Amino acid sequence: MRRVWINLSVWGIALLLLGASAAVAVPAFADEHTPARSWPGTIRVKNLNVRGGPGEGYDIVAKLKRGDKVTAIDQSGRWVRVILPKPESTDDGAVDEDGKENGKEAPELESWIHRSFLNLPKDFMAPAFGDEENAFVDWAIDRGDLSELSIESTERLSVVLSAETVPARAALVAYEVGCAYREQLKINGPVTVTVWSEKGAAAGWLAQITCP
Repeated sequence: MRRVWINLSVWGIALLLLGASAAVAVPAFADEHTPARSWPGTIRVKNLNVRGGPGEGYDIVAKLKRGDKVTAIDQSGRWVRVILPKPESTDDGAVDEDGKENGKEAPELESWIHRSFLNLPKDFMAPAFGDEENAFVDWAIDRGDLSELSIESTERLSVVLSAETVPARAALVAYEVGCAYREQLKINGPVTVTVWSEKGAAAGWLAQITCP
């Protein structure tokens, strides 16, 4: 029996399609775009330290107060990764209203808050897949030419070819996967599929095809 574990991350849903068994996987091909899923959150304690990772051992990267709004995008154990509100301008101009530090873009830091300090909606981190998505995953597994599939948003997918599949088929695989996803999920709009090497993003993609 084939089994697929799903790990919800800042970049979407990572699926390992490995035939008989699979393991939790973090998407290896991070791309700069809005996370596919997010939830509004509100700080519930008077003063809160925001950590640079999921644990009290990480450095404090920001401070928030009761009522501050954040956007939750991921979870690790009892810690929630969030996008912080834009920093307010300061008297000395160190950080302006655009979130720039001394005229330059301020570095983006990972921001984590313990779950107990946040008010979050009931559907936070609820499974994203319905019957149509599950049917697509089954179809992708049955192809036999994919080792990894990352659904990053409704119009963006990334895949890694199986070891037995020659790179020359990358463009055809991308087109077939993208069009099947668009048709099966009844998406109104183009779907772009990027095919990556097993070496990851550093090696560059093999093909990038859009099903119109």
